[in-house]
Amino acid sequence: MQNFGVNLKRFRTEKGFSQEAFAAEIGVHVTNLSKYERNKSIPSLEIAEKMANVLDISLDQLVYGEHNQKAQMQIKDSELLQLFNKTQQLSIEQKNTVMDLLSAFLLKANLKQQLS
Repeated sequence: MQNFGVNLKRFRTEKGFSQEAFAAEIGVHVTNLSKYERNKSIPSLEIAEKMANVLDISLDQLVYGEHNQKAQMQIKDSELLQLFNKTQQLSIEQKNTVMDLLSAFLLKANLKQQLS
């Protein structure tokens, strides 16, 4: 949730909401909204869901930002992340082949680890 405030402010401004208008729309005081955007406070799940609905985005996007940002937070190896991004441009058949190869490789590595 470290980027929540940055994401909230970015999505709010992209949709053209002032802090006052957005706060009124989600039913919080503008002071609380300001705290959320500065990462000084975390909204309840109910308020976060209202925010996502008003902004017409998923709660996941609000918390993690764009999908690639979430992947970057979880995949530290930039070369591997780049390969996964390229894989998304493949046909469904090709993606399935890549997943089968990766699954087989991981299964083999897991078996080796268990046997050693």
